[in-house]
Amino acid sequence: MKKTILAFGMVLLMAGMLTGCNGSEDITANKDIPENPQNGQTEEPKDPGQEQPDKDDFIVYMLPRAKQIELTQEQKALVKKNNDFSMNLFKTINEMDEKKRSNFLSPISVTYMLGMLNDGAAGETSKEILSMLGFGESDTQSVNELCKALIYGAPNVDPNVSVEISSYIAANSHRSVTLESLFQKDMETYYKAEAASLDFSSPDALKTINGWCSEKTDGKIDKMLEELDTTSLLVLLNAVNFKATWVSKFDEANTLDETFTMDDGTTKQLPMMHQKAFVRFGSNDVYSTILLPYGGTNAEWYMYILLPQENKTVEDVLEAMSKEDWTKFFWNTSVYQVDIKIPRFKTTSENDLIQPIKKLGAPSIFNPDKADFPKMCSNYKNLYVSKLLQKAAVDVNENGTEAVAVTAAGINATSVGIIDRDKAYFYCDSPFVYVIQEQSSGAVFFIGTFRGE
Repeated sequence: MKKTILAFGMVLLMAGMLTGCNGSEDITANKDIPENPQNGQTEEPKDPGQEQPDKDDFIVYMLPRAKQIELTQEQKALVKKNNDFSMNLFKTINEMDEKKRSNFLSPISVTYMLGMLNDGAAGETSKEILSMLGFGESDTQSVNELCKALIYGAPNVDPNVSVEISSYIAANSHRSVTLESLFQKDMETYYKAEAASLDFSSPDALKTINGWCSEKTDGKIDKMLEELDTTSLLVLLNAVNFKATWVSKFDEANTLDETFTMDDGTTKQLPMMHQKAFVRFGSNDVYSTILLPYGGTNAEWYMYILLPQENKTVEDVLEAMSKEDWTKFFWNTSVYQVDIKIPRFKTTSENDLIQPIKKLGAPSIFNPDKADFPKMCSNYKNLYVSKLLQKAAVDVNENGTEAVAVTAAGINATSVGIIDRDKAYFYCDSPFVYVIQEQSSGAVFFIGTFRGE
C-alpha cells in the first residue's frame, strides 16, 4: 500500500501599486517621454561616483542600483514557453469556473512547486511535468538553474520594488520521514528552501507551518492549513512576497463612484480611480491595453490591463492570449496621453489545480499507480500528488496593492479603449484581465480577472 506525503506550496504577492494624477497635471510614466521639470518631474540624480570628487571630499555612492535578471538565451526561451503554460493554466481554470467569478493566480508559484516536485521525480512523471511547463527536453538541472536565477535575481531588479521568494519543507518525524540528501540540497540551493523535522501529530507542527506562512506573507495568509493529517509525510511551501509602487500614484480626491457593467449586463456603482498619464497604449480586434510601470524611472515591472473591445468578453481575451505571442503586441504599442479609470477592488480566490493540470498534460502525478517520485525521501518511494491548490487575494487601491497567493500540493504515496489622435481614453468600467510581469526575464508572476464582484 502506498503511503502518504502531503506537500503544500505557498506564494505571496504583496504589491504596493501606486499610480495617479495630481489635479489636471499629466504625469510622465514612460521612459520614452522626456521628463520635464517644469511639469513637476525631477531629473534622476546623477551617480556621484561618475563625478570627480573635490580634493578634500570623499564621496561614497550608497544608493542601491537596479540589476536586470541575467538569463542565458536558452533560459529566456524557457521563460517564454513557460508563459504559454501560465496563460493556458489561467484560461483552463477560467473555463472550469461555471460561476465566472473574478480570479487571481500566481502561475510562477505553480511553476516553482512543480519544479520542486520534478526534482524528486523520474521517468514519465518528470517528462510530463517538463513538457507541460514548456521545458520540453530540458533536464532537471536546467529547470533548477532557471528557478534559481529568478528567485535570486528578482529581488535585485529594482531597488524600489521589494521581491522575496522562498520555500519551506517540513518532514513528518512522527512517520520517521527522512529527506534524500540530494533533494534537500537542491531545495536549499535552487529554491531557497528551509527544511525542518516536525511531529505532525503535535499541534505545534501546524502552528509552525502556519506561522511560517504568516511571516512570509506579512500576516496576509496566517492559516494555510486547518489541520495536519498524521499520515502525511511532507509539507512543501513556496512564498513570493512582492511590494511595489507605481511610477506615479492615484490621487484619492479623484476617485468617484461610477457605473460598472458586469458580464450579465447588470450594473453597480464602484469607486473608480482616475488619472491622466503618458503610458504605452494599444488596441486590436479583441482588446485594448495599457502598460502601467512600477518602481523607478527605468521600470522593469509592469502591470498590463487588457480591456475587451465592444462585443468581446474576458473569455475572448484569454483565448487570444493563449494562442498568440501577446507580449509582442504589448511592446508594439505606442506612447499616448491616456485618461485612465480603474476600479478600486479586492479579489479573493481559491483554485483547485488538479483537474487543470491533468488537462494540460500531467495526469500521472496524481495517479498512485503511475506517479514516480523516487528522489524525495530515502525511506518512502511510492509517492503521488493528492492535492494541488492555490489560494490568492489581491487588493487594488489608491495607496497601493496588496496581494497574496498560496499554492498547495498534496502528494500521497500509494470596457472601452478609445484613441483620439495622440490621446486615448481607457475606462475599465466592465470586466477585464490584468497581468504582472518582470521585463528583463519576461516572467509572468501574476494573472487576474476583475468582473465587478
